[in-house]
Amino acid sequence: MTPAERLLRAFARLVLKIFFRRVEVVGEERIPLDRPLVFVANHVNGLVDAALLVGTLPVWPRMLAKSTLWKNPIIRPFVEGARAIPVYRQQDKVDTAGNEQMFAATHEVLIAGGAIALFPEGKSHNEPMLQPLKTGLARIVLGAERKHPGLGVRIVPVGLTFDEKESFRSRALVQVGDPIDPAPEAETGGTENSAAVRSLTARVDRGMKEVTLNYPSWEAAWLIGRAAELYGRAELEVPTGRKLADHFQVHRAFVEGYQDLCRRYPERVQAVEGAVREYDRLLKAFGLRDDQVASAYPPNPVIRFVLTTVLRLLIHLPLSVVGTILNIVPFWLVRLVGWLVRRSPDQVATYKVFGGLILYPLAWLVEAILAARWAENAWLGALVFLAGPLTGYAAMLFREQGEIFWNEARAYLFLRTRRRLATELKARRDQVFREVEDLSVLYLRESATQS
Repeated sequence: MTPAERLLRAFARLVLKIFFRRVEVVGEERIPLDRPLVFVANHVNGLVDAALLVGTLPVWPRMLAKSTLWKNPIIRPFVEGARAIPVYRQQDKVDTAGNEQMFAATHEVLIAGGAIALFPEGKSHNEPMLQPLKTGLARIVLGAERKHPGLGVRIVPVGLTFDEKESFRSRALVQVGDPIDPAPEAETGGTENSAAVRSLTARVDRGMKEVTLNYPSWEAAWLIGRAAELYGRAELEVPTGRKLADHFQVHRAFVEGYQDLCRRYPERVQAVEGAVREYDRLLKAFGLRDDQVASAYPPNPVIRFVLTTVLRLLIHLPLSVVGTILNIVPFWLVRLVGWLVRRSPDQVATYKVFGGLILYPLAWLVEAILAARWAENAWLGALVFLAGPLTGYAAMLFREQGEIFWNEARAYLFLRTRRRLATELKARRDQVFREVEDLSVLYLRESATQS
C-alpha cells in the first residue's frame, strides 16, 4: 500500500465509525490472501459501498469506478488517491475505447498478485434484488488467466447489507462468501469462448446471491422482515435486537421459503400476512417495537439500564452542549442535503457523507475565524476549530444515548401503565408468533420430505 492508500484506508474507517453505529464483518477468514483476488459486491448504497470495502477488507483492493467520477472535483482526489481504475460505460455517453486501458490495468494488478474490487451490477440501485451482472468481470478474470496461465485468481463475493442505509448511525453487514475458482472456464477458451464468459458470470451471480438478500418485491421484503423479527423469539427479558449477521441468516431462510409456500399454501400464507400486517399496524399506532412488546422487563436489568444510561448522559452532557452549538448549522444543512436527494435512496448516504466532509470543516473554520477576531486571539480560534469535531462527537453520542433512553423509557412506562392494552398486544404477538412458527415448521417438513 502507498502512503496515500494507508491514509485513505484510515480515513474510510473513521468515516464508517462515525456514520454507522456498527459495522459487522463475517467470513473474513474465507479470503485466500496468498493469491490474486477479485472482490465483487452488490451495489445499493453509492460510494458508501466502496468505503465499506476498502475500510473492512484485510487487503487493499484497487477499485473500479465509473469514469465520470474523475469529473467531480469533490470526489476526484479520493479516486486518484486510491488509484482507482476508470471504467467507461455506454450509459455515461463516453468513449468506451478507454476500457482497453481498464482491462490492461486490471490484468497488471492481478498478475502482480494484487487485488481489485468492482460492482458487477454496473450501477448503484435501490431494487430489492441483485441486478443482472455485466460480463466485464468474467472477461477481466479470464483475460488475466489467459495472459498468465496458472495465475490462480480467486473471485470473492461480498454481500453488503444495511438495516437503514439512508440513516445516520444505522448498521451495516459485510459478508464474505466462498471464493470462486475460474479455472474450469479458463481451460475452455477464456474470453474467446462466450459460453465460458456466461458460465463464469452465472457462477459469480450464484455466489453473490449466497451473501445478499434478494426479495421478489419490496412488499415481500417488508413482510419477510417483520416475520423474521418474530422467529425464534417467543419472549425476551429486555428489548434487544439481533446482530445483522444473525438476522441475515433468518431472512435468507424466510426468503427461500416464501415463494414456495405462496405457491403451495396461498391461503395460509395470506392469513399469516394479514396477521403480521395487523400486528405491525398496532405497533406503529402506539410507537412500539416487537422486542419491547416481547420483553418481560425484570427489575435488575431495568435498573441497570437506567443507571448506566443516565451516567453516560451526564458524562457527555457538558461537551454535548458545546458540540451542539458548534455543529448545529452543518447538522441541519446535511439533513437538508439528504432530504433533497431522498428520491434516490441509494445515493442519500453518499450525499450525507460527502456533504458532511465539506460542511462540517467549513463551519468549524468560520467559527474559528469569528472567535479569533472577536477575542483578538488566534489561539482561541485554533481551540474553537479543534473543539468542533471533538465536542461534536460527544454531542452525537449524547443524542444517540438520549434517543435510546427516551424510546425505551417510554415503551416501558406505556406497557406498565396500560396493562390491558399491553396484555392485548402480547396476546396478538403470541398469535402471530405461533402462526409464523407453524408456517416455518410446515416448510421445513415439506423440504425434508422432498429431499
